[in-house]
Amino acid sequence: MGVSIRVHKGKIYLDIWHNGKRKWEPLGLTLPGDKTQRAEIMRLAEICKSKREAQILTGEWGMVDPVNSKQTLIEYMNGIAEGKGQNDFTHKALKHLENFPGGNIAIGSITEKWIEDFQDYLQKETSLSKKTIAHYSGAVRYALRKATRDRIIPRNPALGVKGVFVPESDRIYLTAPEVQALANAPIAGELGAEIKQAFLFGCYTGLRISDLKTLAWGDIQRDPLQINKRQEKTKRKAFVPLHSVAWGIIDDKRLHGYTEPVFPALAKSNTNTNEYLKKWAMKAGIEKNIGWHTARHTFAVLSLESGAEIYTLSKLLGHTDVKTTQVYANATDKMKRDAVNALPVIDIAKGKK
Repeated sequence: MGVSIRVHKGKIYLDIWHNGKRKWEPLGLTLPGDKTQRAEIMRLAEICKSKREAQILTGEWGMVDPVNSKQTLIEYMNGIAEGKGQNDFTHKALKHLENFPGGNIAIGSITEKWIEDFQDYLQKETSLSKKTIAHYSGAVRYALRKATRDRIIPRNPALGVKGVFVPESDRIYLTAPEVQALANAPIAGELGAEIKQAFLFGCYTGLRISDLKTLAWGDIQRDPLQINKRQEKTKRKAFVPLHSVAWGIIDDKRLHGYTEPVFPALAKSNTNTNEYLKKWAMKAGIEKNIGWHTARHTFAVLSLESGAEIYTLSKLLGHTDVKTTQVYANATDKMKRDAVNALPVIDIAKGKK
């Protein structure tokens, strides 16, 4: 292992030889013409060299990184947030960390008490929902897990702290007769007709609204007939065989370009399409407060009631954890009734004689 200072075209680098590999790391320093300033810049480069050597040695010996453990949690999470969309929970959690008294804490100084105080702050000083608070707290917990893996801190202080309890929410789904009632009810206009198509298609495929909007004809494989699409939310590939009803919803008997949207009006619309869904449900005589995710819930519940296994459904929905899918098993009363009705019948009357 060795770390040397190199100057190339006036720029200063660290020449690092470690584990049989060499790489140059830029220090962001430029060598000036003034002799006194050059000496000061080289002194800074020597400090950087010493810190980098210490980082490499502590990594080899399984010790805590003496440099990065002094950076703040906000600085560390900003690094994690780079490259993520603004809707990512890391970005959103950072805004609350910046407002939290004590939020500008060194990552190596975080304790169980600090995590409890941050969670209490989110619950008492903000108007966020329990679910949102759990997401923001989870972003901080993820950062601490990563910092532990990166040997920036010796242990994860969040391990001994209970997470924010989120009451199980009611998942609104439609029964098969209700889906039929929607299919029978009209919606006016070009966008309305496409919203109706997309929603019913979602009931038979489980696609999120983000995936329905971006679904292209090239995402539909013809032999066998299935959707082969990278999900917008998870960036994971989802493979969903197409039911004949689903194919009948979109099959217009025409040829389409590979990148052409399946639902073009929906794809380019900036309208609040949930309002269309509510009015459509009223026309169909359905009092449930439906939204786009209702179609996904409907697909999940109807699949389970039709005999699909949890693990298979998890793959169809593109879930990364089967525990996420298990909540649907609690949503359907039919499965509970079927389970009870499947119990063996015994003649209780004989025992009373």
